[in-house]
Amino acid sequence: MGLKLPPIKKFECTECKYADYRMSAREVGETIPGGCPRCDGNLRVAAEEIPDWLTRLIGLVAKKFEILDLVARRDRIELEVSSRRPRDAFRYLLRVLEKDGYLPVMREQDGELRLNLVRRPAVRKGRALTNVALFAATVVSTLVAGYYLFENSFTSAALFSSSLLAMLVAHEMGHKLSAWHNRVASTLPYFIPAPPPFPLGTFGAVINIKSPIPTKEALVEMGASGPITGFVFAVIITYIGLSLSGPSQLENPLPFVPVMFGLLQLITMGRVTSAFELNPLTFSGWVVMLLTMFNMIPVGQLDGGHIARAVLGRQRHYSLTRMLGFLLMFLGLAFPEMPIFFVWGLLILILFRGYHPGALDDVSPLSFRHKILAAAALAVFVLCLPLPVG
Repeated sequence: MGLKLPPIKKFECTECKYADYRMSAREVGETIPGGCPRCDGNLRVAAEEIPDWLTRLIGLVAKKFEILDLVARRDRIELEVSSRRPRDAFRYLLRVLEKDGYLPVMREQDGELRLNLVRRPAVRKGRALTNVALFAATVVSTLVAGYYLFENSFTSAALFSSSLLAMLVAHEMGHKLSAWHNRVASTLPYFIPAPPPFPLGTFGAVINIKSPIPTKEALVEMGASGPITGFVFAVIITYIGLSLSGPSQLENPLPFVPVMFGLLQLITMGRVTSAFELNPLTFSGWVVMLLTMFNMIPVGQLDGGHIARAVLGRQRHYSLTRMLGFLLMFLGLAFPEMPIFFVWGLLILILFRGYHPGALDDVSPLSFRHKILAAAALAVFVLCLPLPVG
């Protein structure tokens, strides 16, 4: 026995010729006064037959969802549905719709479950040569930065550059592996060189996400995988650096030390201080913890923002983004020795003015395992916060 589909009719506007398909019990020739979404003209039932592409798509949805209402065009199908197991039903659609070139998007609106089928965006292949060239340029720029930071010592420069890039590569590969695991199209890392006078030689690295993130669980994994991996490398490298002795090459003490940095100082030195003998490994570890702290702020589309969006939802995440942006600007004014707080807060307010798009399935709750992963990411953020020590 075949799957029974809801009654669907083709509607056309008598004024502007707009056309779509809708669930309706009306007969051919009947009209909906003022029903055209384009010009407010009358919609007339033009045909009872629906095309094969729509029959297939509606049939796939009807296998897992009860369809309560729908409006369909070739590029977008909007449905009101219900399901006792929406998570499993969504993942089924995500898999079977791939060959038809559509993506399911599930949202809850006014207590009702909304499902949209939209055209899958085309994914263009990147040019690996660009990634290789930028990485090579970043190797050179970090070598130059380390050479001047550590009194023209090529050995120290090489240690600084290699350890810093190792942590950045670990961070970005965490993202890349998570994207691969969740079947999210992404580029190779783009490393960003920074010429003098910027003292670190790099502005970090980014991976461009080229397709939507399917679930809130994938959103947590995408946000947490990079920072946690990079943080683990930073802890190891910082510990090695603190265990080694060497002459200080920096004239001024560090403005602060991260919580984890201070804990490692307690283990290796027996005290927490910002004025101590630095070496390239220690300094690169400090830099990565600083960058991790800023990257894990739960705002916008930063890594911490991805996690917060999955946990908090659309509106609460947007409100948190605005609040933290203003808070960072205030901290920058309150502590003028750290102007980066003001700059970062201002950038947050400028760059993240809109809502985070969220995952395709923005309805299904996080699993316990992913809540633990989000908590681990929060712990990393806390461990990278600054300690105001002398």
